[in-house]
Amino acid sequence: MAKISHCTVLVNGKKYTGISKFKEKEIERKVEVDTMDGTSVVDVPKKFGFEMTYIPDKGADLDVFSAEFDGNATVIVQYTGGNKVTFTGSSLLKATPNELDGKTAKEYALDFHAEDRKES
Repeated sequence: MAKISHCTVLVNGKKYTGISKFKEKEIERKVEVDTMDGTSVVDVPKKFGFEMTYIPDKGADLDVFSAEFDGNATVIVQYTGGNKVTFTGSSLLKATPNELDGKTAKEYALDFHAEDRKES
């Protein structure tokens, strides 16, 4: 089995560089609920999402990047030595800038929601 050490992110066919971290959010399938007789397990609608850290090029504006994610973006993540994951209906939920200390690059922690996820 190949180890996954790198990924390429394509948004609507455009390759993005400057992605330093990428993480898929957990997919909750069922939840435990309290009932009059104790507890039970019920299905929940699947929620898909991912997080990544983006380091913009010098002089680049985050708004140019975030404008791509209007709820209709298709994001393809190709893992080196691994599989390909396609997120459709992607929306940017929030962008959190890091604290600047004069030593580290300016970066944004980006949080996304996706309508669907397919793995191939």
